[in-house]
Amino acid sequence: MDKKSNKTIAIIQARMGSTRLRGKSLISINGIPLLLHVINSTKKLKFLDNIIVATTNRDEDDPIQAICESNNIDFFRGDALNLIKRFLDASEFMNENDTIVRVTADNPLNWHQISNVLYKHHISNDNDYTCIDGLSHVVSEFIKVGALRDMYSRFNLSNFDKEHVTNFFRKNPNFFKIKMFEPNFMGLRNDLDKFLTVDLFEDFLRFEKIFKEINNLNFVDIYKCLDKSINTINLKSDNEKIHVNLFGTRVGKGYPTYVIAEIGQNHNGDINMAKKLIDMAYDCGANAAKFTKRDIPSELTKAAFDKLYDNPNSFGKTYGEHRNFLEFDEEQYKELKEYANIKGITFFATACDIPSVDLLERINCPFYKVASRDLTNIPLLKRLAKTNKPIIISTGMADELDIDDAINSLNLGKDKLIIMQCTSEYPCKPENVNLNGIKTLENKYGYVVGLSDHTSGVIISSVAPAMGANIIEKHITLNRTLKGTDQAGSLEEAGLKKLIDYIRTIELAMGDGIIEFNSDVLSSKIKLARSLTSKVKIKKNQILTEDMICLKSPGDGLLWRDRNNLIGKKAIIEIDKDVTLINEYFI
Repeated sequence: MDKKSNKTIAIIQARMGSTRLRGKSLISINGIPLLLHVINSTKKLKFLDNIIVATTNRDEDDPIQAICESNNIDFFRGDALNLIKRFLDASEFMNENDTIVRVTADNPLNWHQISNVLYKHHISNDNDYTCIDGLSHVVSEFIKVGALRDMYSRFNLSNFDKEHVTNFFRKNPNFFKIKMFEPNFMGLRNDLDKFLTVDLFEDFLRFEKIFKEINNLNFVDIYKCLDKSINTINLKSDNEKIHVNLFGTRVGKGYPTYVIAEIGQNHNGDINMAKKLIDMAYDCGANAAKFTKRDIPSELTKAAFDKLYDNPNSFGKTYGEHRNFLEFDEEQYKELKEYANIKGITFFATACDIPSVDLLERINCPFYKVASRDLTNIPLLKRLAKTNKPIIISTGMADELDIDDAINSLNLGKDKLIIMQCTSEYPCKPENVNLNGIKTLENKYGYVVGLSDHTSGVIISSVAPAMGANIIEKHITLNRTLKGTDQAGSLEEAGLKKLIDYIRTIELAMGDGIIEFNSDVLSSKIKLARSLTSKVKIKKNQILTEDMICLKSPGDGLLWRDRNNLIGKKAIIEIDKDVTLINEYFI
């Protein structure tokens, strides 16, 4: 495919009606509207033939057109709800083999070197679609025009697909030639990516700082700036700490506590409820939303399946019907994974059996958890190990021999395995938590460790990071009164937000363990501490003795340990009673 014979056009999707921050496209960062920052960054992509800003035909988006006209930028106005149609109409003049570079108007930075690598791969391999897995706010997406047209004409797209343009490509790699690069490709920091888009007013303040302080907007320096201002832990050098990379986020000692919002099956078999739980997890600041996948025929004997299950939490007449009701199929899991990626939170799952691993592998689940009950399920562990992906194991029903067997069966390096202290009691009584077990697991096995917490409330999970937990897992629910056995013991939104706030505050309070004077207490020290003070009037040429001094505030003078520097010396001036003494008064 000859690049010179085909056009490459960037389409920047922009609108004024953002649900979280209306009109943000025109809010200024250091005197320049956000949209212009996005345009200027996109212009630096050397392979582009042109840029088009695609906005809606609503009156509220007239300012988008005005800013384009005043800056000689091409624009297109089209469908307000169907974003794919807007892209297709904006690219109507393009040929089938031309390339659309998709850019969103809330991402003012672009890592041009990485975007260039993806573009070259897209063109040289004749891809239909190329992106960073999980999507990156600083690297563009690349779409073959013909593939976008084909997708729109051939398939019955959901409203979600139409709104998010490229979602269908990622969900259906068998229909198109796509390439998704790893989320940490060429040094990308997936853990910091959410801080490099504009969603709230506080994001504008962050970008103001970045644009003021970082010369040439170098991403190494941008990441250092974000680490300093956002991450609360003093990091050691990379070669001094063990960590596990969970879909681009490092987890381990010296890194911020990784928080898993466990949805499990608290979605009650309703995919819209599942999406609301993902929203809740993201809004509260969790790192990941976890689901639980079961293949019911692999789980239950016929007798267990047919057993009557008549209770207030039942979703079926038999236990098997109840379990089937709560399961999502492969297409639904694809949709949930994509929804989480677009939202900006990591999707993963507990795989309860080998068919579930196979299903989750087909949707490219980034890592897995093993439930406490399956720690002795050696065939399942061996299948999970073959994925060569990070594995989190819970120990809620295990003794040390069970853990030894599981670790030996998985045979994973310290960069691929996390061990969770856990007690499989629902709810778990505080006296059964055994927080000291976190340190025991770390000392014996040397892996990254965490806590899967089944207690009520937030106290235990809040304090666990101070006890050595690098990762916390907690059940969440939209409402504790909902039907379902796990709902009552789960955290609602207010509880999850409180937990994460507490964890981040405790991280700040942990410090680095070095005992030294903190300059933040200087004003208090001056006001309240004591200094050497004249206890009596001291005459000129009088020799100072210890009975002539005492200690009084303020505390900006000499300490009691400094008194021998003055005692026995002669005063060169007359010193009144109650005067803070200094070396210069004596010879």
